[in-house]
Amino acid sequence: MKNNKSLNPIGHLQIFKLFDDGKEELVFDENNVITSGMGVGFSYLFSASGSSIITDYQILNFLVGSGGDYDDYGVSTYKLQSPVLNSIEWGPNTGLITEDFAPIENGVIAGTSSPFARIRFSNIHKVTSTSVRYTLVLDRTTLNTAAVNEVGLYMRNPKGSTEAPNPILAAYRPFTQITKTSDFSLIFRWTLQF
Repeated sequence: MKNNKSLNPIGHLQIFKLFDDGKEELVFDENNVITSGMGVGFSYLFSASGSSIITDYQILNFLVGSGGDYDDYGVSTYKLQSPVLNSIEWGPNTGLITEDFAPIENGVIAGTSSPFARIRFSNIHKVTSTSVRYTLVLDRTTLNTAAVNEVGLYMRNPKGSTEAPNPILAAYRPFTQITKTSDFSLIFRWTLQF
């Protein structure tokens, strides 16, 4: 039996400012890049050489940063250029759940940890039989005064580390710089289709 179907994941990112009165302002709306990290994660899954826990292959974390470069990103991107580097940068009263992990970068586990934001299960939705939407929320108390222009989704722990998860970048997108303030929440609606 021959299977002619190929896996060709694609993604689309929309970013909104959400104000107190409920008004949403669309500030970004473009396709994203599925990185080779997703392929690495799937190779561990399909070859049964990585984690034996299925949730380790789920996209459950994200990072944002300020080093996005429209001229230097693509499938081979394996990390954010200038991510949030410590928990206090997210903000002292952030509503995010953060977890310090050393990610897989360019095939090896990074020597330093970063404070990854957790994607709540309530913010992960099946849109169609082949697509999933992740809603990332930077609330009014998160990253205030920070200029952000890049975001990445991370597969949780494909190698199956037993000490602490080692996430890998699965999707990435630089975007037009936004200075985050307490006047609005920043909502990322990121849809991946397989």
